[in-house]
Amino acid sequence: MRQRTLLIALAAIAIIAAAGIAIVLQPGEAALRQQQQGFTVSFAAAESALGEDRENQIRDWARIGLASHLDLDTQAMRDAFFDAFPIRDNGFADLARQPTGPGRALLQGDTLHLLIPRDDVNDKRTAGLLLDQHRTDAGSDPRKVQLHRYEIRDSTIVITDEDSQSTNDFRTRNGYVSERVDDGLGKFLAKAKHLSTLEIRGNEVWAGGWNWPGPDLADEDISVLQRAYAKHEQPAFSLDPPSEPPTREDIDATLKNVPQQTIDELLAGQADRELIEAGLFDQATPEELKAGGLPADRTDLWTMLNVLRGRPLYNEARYEGGIEGTEVGMTLFYTDLIAKQWVDGVGDGVPAITGFVPDSEAVTPPAHCATSPGAESGRLWFGQNDDAFDFTNDRASLGAQSTRLFSRSDGAEGEVEPSYAFGRGLRWWDEHYQEVADHEAQYARLDQIMRWSGALEWLQSKGKKLPETEPKNTLKFADWYQERTDLKERSDIRPVQPPSARQEAVLTKPSKAYKNCGFYGVRGGVSLGDGITRIGDGYKADLPEQVRRAGPMDKSSTLNNGNGKITKLTVGNQHEVVDRVERTITTSNGTASTTTAATGREVIPLGELKVMQPATTVRRLATTLKAEQGKIDYRVDYQGNHLGTLTAGKIRSRISLSWTKGLVHRMIQALQPIQRGKSINENVFYSQRDANGQTQHRIGDKDDPWLTVGPDAPADGFALRVGVQDAQGITTHLLAELNPRAPPTGDYMTLTPTRDGPPEARFSNSPPTGTPIQVHTPDGKSSSLYVDKDHVTVSSADPLLGHNGAEEGAAMLREIASALAKPGEPDGLLRAVQFGDVGAMIGKNEIFLSPSGHQWSTRVREALDGDTTMRITDGKAIHVDKSPLHRVSTGKATLGEVLNSPGTTFYLNESFRATLGTKDGPVVADALQQNMTVTVREVTAEKQQPVPADVRVYRNVEWSKVDTPPRIGVPTSLNIVITLNSGAPATTGPAKPNGPAARIVLICPEDDTANGCGD
Repeated sequence: MRQRTLLIALAAIAIIAAAGIAIVLQPGEAALRQQQQGFTVSFAAAESALGEDRENQIRDWARIGLASHLDLDTQAMRDAFFDAFPIRDNGFADLARQPTGPGRALLQGDTLHLLIPRDDVNDKRTAGLLLDQHRTDAGSDPRKVQLHRYEIRDSTIVITDEDSQSTNDFRTRNGYVSERVDDGLGKFLAKAKHLSTLEIRGNEVWAGGWNWPGPDLADEDISVLQRAYAKHEQPAFSLDPPSEPPTREDIDATLKNVPQQTIDELLAGQADRELIEAGLFDQATPEELKAGGLPADRTDLWTMLNVLRGRPLYNEARYEGGIEGTEVGMTLFYTDLIAKQWVDGVGDGVPAITGFVPDSEAVTPPAHCATSPGAESGRLWFGQNDDAFDFTNDRASLGAQSTRLFSRSDGAEGEVEPSYAFGRGLRWWDEHYQEVADHEAQYARLDQIMRWSGALEWLQSKGKKLPETEPKNTLKFADWYQERTDLKERSDIRPVQPPSARQEAVLTKPSKAYKNCGFYGVRGGVSLGDGITRIGDGYKADLPEQVRRAGPMDKSSTLNNGNGKITKLTVGNQHEVVDRVERTITTSNGTASTTTAATGREVIPLGELKVMQPATTVRRLATTLKAEQGKIDYRVDYQGNHLGTLTAGKIRSRISLSWTKGLVHRMIQALQPIQRGKSINENVFYSQRDANGQTQHRIGDKDDPWLTVGPDAPADGFALRVGVQDAQGITTHLLAELNPRAPPTGDYMTLTPTRDGPPEARFSNSPPTGTPIQVHTPDGKSSSLYVDKDHVTVSSADPLLGHNGAEEGAAMLREIASALAKPGEPDGLLRAVQFGDVGAMIGKNEIFLSPSGHQWSTRVREALDGDTTMRITDGKAIHVDKSPLHRVSTGKATLGEVLNSPGTTFYLNESFRATLGTKDGPVVADALQQNMTVTVREVTAEKQQPVPADVRVYRNVEWSKVDTPPRIGVPTSLNIVITLNSGAPATTGPAKPNGPAARIVLICPEDDTANGCGD
């Protein structure tokens, strides 16, 4: 068959080598793979909002770009995004529903749109999990599903659209199976590795799931879980320290490799504690330890130090629900123990996953450091993720991630939320559980155990059960661990048998020596499904399907005519509400607002800083959404102050995202450099001193308060803590607050540069001197500024540039003197520049300035790369690229054939303008006669932009970009690929783009006589 296919493929290739164009007819299966159209999302003008979780943030933006592409209106945007935010930050991670994993979903009408990476080797799983989560949230499947494949390239996301299909067909094609299971589990478990639903159909029980590759669960595993729930016991596991002080026999058993004389000296108080600690912190050599009568083994040293400190020496297994000795129990033991070790950086299987940093290697931002070293202890445990379970009278639906990682610290009066340092590694693990499960299959198996446990608890509550198989229950973890050669972690686990232990026990292994704000340890366990026992049916709200979310909700939650209140709850083990996130939604005049109020926190990170407010203070976030015909404005306010606004603008097949920093975001980015030993300079427009000599920094928009930084003190209002470390690592804290601006003291404001900080504002009543510059805005208004070398003067009362002027005016004033010192552009073009986060254009004694998020600013920020030139036509900023182009080849083809070539940017000769109704900017491909014959030239560019220029200049002629959606693979209508090079194609399969569309094609009339054409 392979030989026959090869012969057909060779016979079908027709190559016009002389013309440099290969027209490849795609045979066989390749001919059936139709090329799909799509769109491009540029986030070049939003990159300042990218934080630590860059990849997930870009995926979130792909979802917003898809919403723009689909022309979602305000109502549809509200329903999809009322519990989301346009940027990510750990400070409000629990206030938003932040999706994890590579996929994203968006509902439009009866179609669920799924964003899947083009190179996702688990694309069926990614899409299936998104579909399952939607069903778990909404209570039912959508009628149709449409896939959109995305690829992140530099500062753009290229997305191609596939045909929609019915959800039933989609599930079947991607491996969904359903079997009756009350008469036997074997058939279903042989087909499906991933449980999706458990249903009661009359007197029958049916299971649905996916046949993706995954961990094996056997009948015996299901029986172990079902027996626990039948006894009304929750299956669970924990590694706990003993509650009683160790005996002499316990110490002997845990230090079995240590000489008896050394143990005697330890118990007699004669051990050299300083040498033990030196050994732990790599400050003593093995020879020095041996000379002092101490072991060189770090685990033994750690155990000895625990004896001296009066702390527990080992952790003991605690099995609940009859899982002791079973395969279920072994998986729970392993995942609990290894999670602790890997978070501490201990073991030989620590995940080498991008973004995972063990706590022993992580750096805690100084703002979160204690001012003196201390120890923090607590526990971690895996438990049921309530957002992935939905139970009705006849069905248990399971969403994308059924397992979560929880952590708490030991406080003076019980458990409290962990510090930033204590919870950092665990938080990352929780947000990237699937990646860890792909690294270690036991975590994937834990997730399936969690799924089945939640479903079986529900089934038991309905008086139903599945067939049981007698499980093996004689396993011992140490033996199981040694026999399992498939485990990622293979280091010594150090089992011990102290007399006081009633179960299997292991020593705590210390992490490598590291220096941070302090030292700490963790302990924890695994709890399985307990949603029915813990929550029951008491926390369900009657909400419209499009805003339903899985998990406990306050019964009073409602949304009618776009107005209402939806309250998400966290329910503890005693049926008590331990956390609530209340969202009040209002919709009017095409705008939807959501105000989020949540339970207070002791530890609130924001960027690398710490929010300073009492733990009883309600945390507040507010979003405002407006969407119409592809234009989206998405604003966020934090604690009553503007955090920032994400804007999406649509021009045919290109979506441009722009992030406008608000007061809070500028405050964060102005303060964070202080923690790295730098001055407060970046993201500060200028500074001034008030009547009391206090320095104030302008960082916001008109009427916003100004920033002041002083010694650490109790906060009054919104404030952030900043940490400064000296050479010895000792931290001093500062308090940053927002205060009303001091008024100007003269008619004119002059900005004077300082050595290592922002410009200083000084005032006078003397008329300005220097070169006058006119500043033009998109609404036709103008303002004046005067430049005298590096001094800039404006009227204090100017509404754009003055002391209380617009944010974009303040951003420009900071840098305008240095920008004007560079030569301007000839030929009537404008020079593109960037002032902070604002893109502007400079001409001769004039500047064109717009707010961040406006088309002028966004287009400049997308185009800016060295010497970039622009012009304004019909109120739009147009990128005119004059950088050199070099011809590669020439040929002829129909225009339709040329425009269907994937991975290529096309430019029309200016002679075509006579037949078109546009003056400037991109030409719509569909407006062109597709069957006309044209002459084409492939050229290469010395400079490439992620977003191609609107106009190219070649041979002193302007060429206008043709707007064509991204194409990948085989053209839908022609089944050909135009390959503009002189050689035969290397493959008959679809080409995969690499980076921006680097190939550039110039299109001339067929006779090739227009200006700029010909040889």
